[in-house]
Amino acid sequence: MDALLRELREGPDGIAEYYDTEISSKQLTIGSAADRNIQLLGRGIAPEHAMIVLAGSQLMLECRRGETVRLNGKKRATAKLSVGDVIELAGHRLRIAQPPPGFNAAIELQTNDLIDASAFESAFRTDLSQTWLGKRTMAWAGVVLVMLFGLMLPFFVMKLHHSGATTPSWIPGDKFWNSGPLHQVHQQAIGDRCETCHQKLFQRVQDAACNECHRTTHDHIMPARLALTELGPTPRCATCHREHNEPQTFLVNSGDSMCVDCHGDPEHGFGQIEIDRVLGFGLERHPEFKAHLLASTTAPAGSGFTYEWKTLIAELDQVKEQSNLKFSHQQHLDPNQVLRRGDSKPMNCADCHRLEPDGEHFAPISMEGQCSSCHELTFDPGAPDRQLPHGKPREVVLTLQDYFTRKFSDPNMGKTTRERRRLPGREDEEETCTGVPFDCAMRSARKEIESQFTRRGCIGCHAVIDTQASNVFDRFQVIPIKFARDYFPANRFDHRSHQIQGKLTGDDACLSCHAAKKSEDASDLMVPGITKCTECHADKAAAERVTVQCVSCHEYHPRDPSLLDVFSNGASSRITTRLSRPRETKPAPAGELAGS
Repeated sequence: MDALLRELREGPDGIAEYYDTEISSKQLTIGSAADRNIQLLGRGIAPEHAMIVLAGSQLMLECRRGETVRLNGKKRATAKLSVGDVIELAGHRLRIAQPPPGFNAAIELQTNDLIDASAFESAFRTDLSQTWLGKRTMAWAGVVLVMLFGLMLPFFVMKLHHSGATTPSWIPGDKFWNSGPLHQVHQQAIGDRCETCHQKLFQRVQDAACNECHRTTHDHIMPARLALTELGPTPRCATCHREHNEPQTFLVNSGDSMCVDCHGDPEHGFGQIEIDRVLGFGLERHPEFKAHLLASTTAPAGSGFTYEWKTLIAELDQVKEQSNLKFSHQQHLDPNQVLRRGDSKPMNCADCHRLEPDGEHFAPISMEGQCSSCHELTFDPGAPDRQLPHGKPREVVLTLQDYFTRKFSDPNMGKTTRERRRLPGREDEEETCTGVPFDCAMRSARKEIESQFTRRGCIGCHAVIDTQASNVFDRFQVIPIKFARDYFPANRFDHRSHQIQGKLTGDDACLSCHAAKKSEDASDLMVPGITKCTECHADKAAAERVTVQCVSCHEYHPRDPSLLDVFSNGASSRITTRLSRPRETKPAPAGELAGS
């Protein structure tokens, strides 16, 4: 008879797991003895309690004389078994299941987790008096064997390894006393060189040995911050990362308990450091997300300006972008207002937002990379090929002065020259200029410069400071645009895995989380809060929910420790940009460009 035994257990993270065992035998034996096909321990279970046999196509239950089980709630010694029948024995449950192809029988076993320790002893011989061996003889023999194989032989092999000599074939290798295999990565890195980690005799592995390879792995909390708490020193690496005697998948513990043990009680041991209470992931268990944004201020400095960016931390419903960009997502995603140049199709998110190889971040948006395909920097319909340089106000002024100087110096224009002047919302007008061509050129250039920085052009997307300086080169300053590289720098979020949301893909998947079609201003922070995340995620197994643990989004070892040092207490970082200073204005000599 070929039978499939499926044992149901609860994993370390609380999620149910099952282990399948294939049994090929004439009969399935049940009892507390170690040689039974199904070994069950507990009071009232005999070493040979019962068996399940196959009679034709019918499964039969037969108990040993004087023994019984509960079948579907009734005591039975023999019975025919059908799919769905439940056998109960000392709190253990065996359910007859539909056998898969290739098997005659299938049994689901759910063991009793409340079995007393004495039940394990009763299943085996644990007393030396139950054997023919004497206590004193075995005691001395054990001492000798332990000294030989547990101390002397390993010490001898260690000396051979350190000297570079070959270990004789008759001496057992390290596997003889090794408590378990190495993790695959460690095995590949050090092989059989145990001394790489075990550097001193009779001393457990120290953090210094780990740091020789893991040099870029940072502590969970910076020493200066740790000194403000009452938590004591940082635990040893091996406290969490247990080698040899743990399954390989447990070298990195993914359970929430290691995080919640401290963060679940923020009032105990954290001293001057204030942290939020976290019990897991859920609306009542995890605080609202806090975004890290760049806030900007412009301050006078001497005869010029300095522009400062400060990092501010606040909950999502309390923050606004201060990037200095003028932009409407709603307008660009409205097919009645904006279409892509070339194919006349509506714009989509991927036209501008391009995912980087790490799957978490998006490439920075630039004028040259995204905007210029639709927005040209032309300034005169009469010269459609001439465009203004982007991001360089001084060169914009030089370009316009050069263009109008060449235009008004053209001998084909004759004595009467004309100046083009355009106003917002009106058709181009031409104004007669009868003066010196150079004066007309400077007048037209100045009007176009003022128009670019005050009415249209640069002012359309940028914030501009008018210093009122008489020198045209120093009058207008464009405030830089800057976005935070990462709103949650201490966290991880994989955008690539979220490009499919159930049946949604493409823009539909993006817009299911980001309300871009409703955003009319660039100050809107379109980052979803925890309420949106809990629609699909939970920290425990649930229907139509993806299970996540703390380490799914947070790293115990930070990639950039400076972020924790700066952001852990809400402190702000500062980036200062000095705008070009207005120079001392002097009258321009005759025949020279103004401001040159």
